[in-house]
Amino acid sequence: MLLFFKKYYLALLWALISLVACGINGQSLPKLTFTLIGIDKLAHFMLFGMQSFLLIYAHQKGRANLDWIHVHVAVAIGIAYGVFIEFLQYAVFINRSYDYADMVADAIGSLSCYIIVKILY
Repeated sequence: MLLFFKKYYLALLWALISLVACGINGQSLPKLTFTLIGIDKLAHFMLFGMQSFLLIYAHQKGRANLDWIHVHVAVAIGIAYGVFIEFLQYAVFINRSYDYADMVADAIGSLSCYIIVKILY
């Protein structure tokens, strides 16, 4: 168990940061826009893209060959975590709401790891 935490500590820390960021009271967040989409969609894209990337990075660290099965699992975990966070925003967090567009941004962020991994490896 300790080995798991040692290997995936960055991904776990990022998951906690994402949980806190997505759980902040909605009324205390500024209403900003970024070109055609809201800044929150960009934030969701980056949060969950980074989540998947950190999972991939932790697994690949020190390995010569890319493990595509783990890449698929990491992307699936990123997407599932995004859905879970949206459910928490609907059911648990105060002044937050379920947003299908946020889930799409989460998924696109996680899926973007395929391109990043292809470039890096």
